[in-house]
Order: sequence, then structure tokens, then C-alpha cells
Amino acid sequence: PHHKVEVGSKVMGKVAWIGVEKGDRVSVGQLLVRLEDDEYRAQVEQARGALGLARARLAELEAGSRPEEIARARADRDNAKANYARVQGLAGQGVYSPQQLDDARSRYEMAEKTYELARLGPRKEAIEQARAGVSQAEGALGYAEAQLEATRIRAPLSGTILERLVEKGEMVTTMFAGERGAKSFVVSLADLGDIRV
Repeated sequence: PHHKVEVGSKVMGKVAWIGVEKGDRVSVGQLLVRLEDDEYRAQVEQARGALGLARARLAELEAGSRPEEIARARADRDNAKANYARVQGLAGQGVYSPQQLDDARSRYEMAEKTYELARLGPRKEAIEQARAGVSQAEGALGYAEAQLEATRIRAPLSGTILERLVEKGEMVTTMFAGERGAKSFVVSLADLGDIRV
């Protein structure tokens, strides 16, 4: 053959299935060897879960505060305001100390700020951060899916299998390992229509 191709794997793994023998004709994209993929499937599921969590967090921030949260903050503010007015009147009569008046004013001011924050909703920066988290999770899922797909070694071109270099149960690696260790190639193939003399 004018060009001989040694087909390797993009990922490490143990050979689970071999679909070709020496001399078999194969077409481009045909499945040649499948590696065990349990860990890669688990990584895809983990990445899907992380993406779902990131999307839920973004949706929560984009939705803003619920009306019930705003109503509760308003009620807390109104209660703190009424309490402050009551303490203010009684402090003027000497029933409450200036310290108690300061405490009531602080509680009212804090309740006012909490209400304003609930009304405004999340910060734009928090929403952008959540969007970035979704993009990152989408990328991680894409990578995990690509790793899973790489456990299926396919023919890069149409041709004939010249040699099958692995057996079921053997380890395949992404780098050269030698005769006794893990294999770096699974099959060699060539287009026998393109012969060089």
C-alpha cells in the first residue's frame, strides 16, 4: 500500500469489543474497536448534573426576588419602623435608654436596606457570574461527551485491515508503550487500491 494508517485511540482504556479481523474491508467511520466506557459515562452524567445545577442557579438569579420575599422584607421593615417609633416616644419619656433607642433605629435601618435589596433583586455581576458558570459547565459536558465518544475507535478512511494489534481485555494508551505494555495502536489499515511498486 502507498499509505498505511495505524489507528490509535484518543483516550486510555481497556478493549471491550473488536469488530474487525485482518483482511476485512472497512468504510470510513465504521466502528473498529470499542473501549470500556463506564468511567467516561459517569463523567458525562456528572457534567450533565453540574450543567443542570448551573442553569438552575442562573434561572434563580434572573428571576429575581419572589413577591413573597419582597412582601416579607416589607413587613419586617414596617414592623421595625413601628417599633422604632414606639421606642422613640418612650425614650423621650425616659422609659427606654438611649442605647435601646439606638438599637431600635439600627434594626429599622437594617430592615429598610434588606427590603431595598429584596426589591432590587440580585446584582448584575452575580447574574453574569452565573452565566459564565453555565458556559463553563456546557464546555465540561462537551469535553466529557467527546471523551466518551473517543472510546469508540472508528476507521479514518475506507480500506482493508492489514493487522489487528489488540485483543479483548488489553489496555490501549494514547502514547507509545512498547510490546508488553499497553498498545498505542489498535489496527493498521490501508487503501489497497492505492499500491506503490
